[in-house]
Parts: sequence; C-alpha cells; structure tokens
Amino acid sequence: MNRNILRLLPLLLLLGLALASITSCGGGKGQEQDTTAWDYKAPPAMPINRSITGDSMGFIANAEIHRLPSYIEQRPLKEIFNDSNYLQLEAAEKNGFIPVRSLRDAYNIDRPLIRIFSCDAYMLDDLSASVPYLVPKAAQLLKEIGYAFQDSIRKRGGKDYRIKVTSVTRTNYSVAKLMRRNRAATENSCHQYGTTFDISWVRFDCMDPTMVVSLEDLKNILAEVVQDFRRQGRCYAIFERWSGCLHITVR
Repeated sequence: MNRNILRLLPLLLLLGLALASITSCGGGKGQEQDTTAWDYKAPPAMPINRSITGDSMGFIANAEIHRLPSYIEQRPLKEIFNDSNYLQLEAAEKNGFIPVRSLRDAYNIDRPLIRIFSCDAYMLDDLSASVPYLVPKAAQLLKEIGYAFQDSIRKRGGKDYRIKVTSVTRTNYSVAKLMRRNRAATENSCHQYGTTFDISWVRFDCMDPTMVVSLEDLKNILAEVVQDFRRQGRCYAIFERWSGCLHITVR
C-alpha cells in the first residue's frame, strides 16, 4: 500500500470520521501497545470491563470495602485543581499540534503522535467524543500517572487498580458535539491539541475484586498523584465536578 495512504489512515480518525473507541489489554510493564500514528497495529482482544462506580459502599456486591490512608490537602479538590483554561491553552499550543479542522490540517500535522491503548498503567473508557492519540510528551505523562497511582495503592496495602481515561484528543466536530451535552466543554478546547486527557475520579478499574478500596480513598490518592506531578511542573489540572474527571494538560 502507498506510504501516503498508510499515513492518512490514522488522520481520518482525528477528523472524527471514525470516532468509535478501540480498547485493548496490554502486556507487562514496558510492553504497552503504544505505537506511532504511522505504525498502526490491530489491538488485542478487548478486556473484561471491571469498572466500579457509584458511592464508596456500592462497588461490588457483598464485597468488603477497605480504607487506605491518603494525604491530600484537607480542602475541596476544586480549590486545589483550579488551573485556568488560559494556562492550559497556552501549554497546549506550545506542546501540541494545530487543531484539526479539515483533511488538509490532519495531513499536515508536523508533530509525532502516539496511539494509546488500554495497558497495565490505565484503561481507556468508551471514547465516543474523542480519539486515542496524544503527543509523546502527554502519552508519557499519562503512563507515569497511572503507574504512580498503582504504586501508591500497593504501598498502602491495597491491590491492583487502574485509572480510567475518559477523554483524549478531540476534533472541532467532536468538541461541538460534546458542548451540546457537557457544560464543562469549551469551544477552544485543549483536547484539540493532543496534549490533554481526562482521568475519571468516580470510576476505576478494579483488577483484583478480592480487595475493594473505597471510592473516596481512590479519588484522594489519585488527587495526591496528580498534585505531585503538578508541583513538579509537569502538568496543569482542573477538577471537573459535573463530568467527574481531572482534566490534565501536559506542560
């Protein structure tokens, strides 16, 4: 097949012509199924969805809920994670690509892209309004947040969990679609630059149902991890109450 045609295939995804998400299960650490946008490989079989949601006492029927210590500041997360959209847009424009509004824009993207898949570090949700591509810097940040979250859980006596990614890169079409049903969406969205992703704080992937951790503790431990990367100058973050996620842009 002509090389230009191969290069064009993933760009069609960025145009919203194929917005259905494909999730897959990666192997061990260092074997995640990340590939460049120009080296697409069919993903492995879709994993069983072990997602948990709802209040802290209702994840899995008849399961004992365990509490783990957390050390996030004792104030509302909305006050802690309140980086302005202006700051995030500035970082997105610096680190990302020009938003895709046409086939020509997609074909002329001059930054490398990573196609992300569910892996040991995180699980992709049903990306109905975004496509699973990030610039390498953002893809690396997401993976590090996922592993840091898991390490924090284990060090406090918990078992295996994965964070759940609910939104990645959007086109102008998908942003307009999302704005009709999500009050947190904005027309000039950082998600259009390939630098931004959302991590749910109401849903996590419980990989070992023999030990269920309270949702409140999972949320606070995730907040600790993101705050640590934020203090290192690695990202900006906003706590979105209505959409139930932490909106994160790489710096």
